[in-house]
Amino acid sequence: MNIEWSGYKWRTQERWGKVHKDKSWCHYDSDCVRVDNWGNLHLETHRNPKEVEGYQSEFGVGLVSSVDKFGYGFYEIECKLPTGPKLWPAFWMWSWDSWPPEIDVFEGYTTNNGGYLKFNRFNPFGWWNVPTNIWTESKEGRGVNLKARTGWMGFKDPSKHFMKYSVLILEDLIEITHNGRVVRRIEDEEILKHFGGTEWNVIINNHFQENPPEGDNYSDFVVKSFHYEQRY
Repeated sequence: MNIEWSGYKWRTQERWGKVHKDKSWCHYDSDCVRVDNWGNLHLETHRNPKEVEGYQSEFGVGLVSSVDKFGYGFYEIECKLPTGPKLWPAFWMWSWDSWPPEIDVFEGYTTNNGGYLKFNRFNPFGWWNVPTNIWTESKEGRGVNLKARTGWMGFKDPSKHFMKYSVLILEDLIEITHNGRVVRRIEDEEILKHFGGTEWNVIINNHFQENPPEGDNYSDFVVKSFHYEQRY
């Protein structure tokens, strides 16, 4: 199923299917994707046990993946993160040709209590558990995570306020910004060469971490807009 939102066409599943074999407790459920009368995209979660592509999956989750391919430029969404135990919302992109590379503008992780507040003594100002992740390629061709990073996003709870999350991808720079603050900047040529010329598949999704609790587990990830500006 395809939808139109924010000026682009989107699939309501990954381009390769409706369930990930390593995360089969969830499936991409078109019933969890809707656009309201004000143009806001809602990516929901709910209990919906069924067999999907040979896997027994307990929960339906909302996901949209771009039909269009994107290149160098500026990407941004404005959104309010969902609340509920063990959620895993994300705004990310990966190559149309291979994996890696992958850029996770953010991945949010709620606690069992349903919030994003998580104190980290090694990063006392990054208390919202909404890190970025970058996946690149090793010499052996395997995916390598450059380590999750959480930066200072301010005092506003990202599940109670609409905030902007963006990434600027250029030949000589990748810069990720959360709520107007730079949380990650990559200028290393050895890293950037793995991203050069990539055509990106953009994905926005709600999801559950492994072993979500019992219950209906309804949640609503509200995204006001997606914005892209081509840059060279």
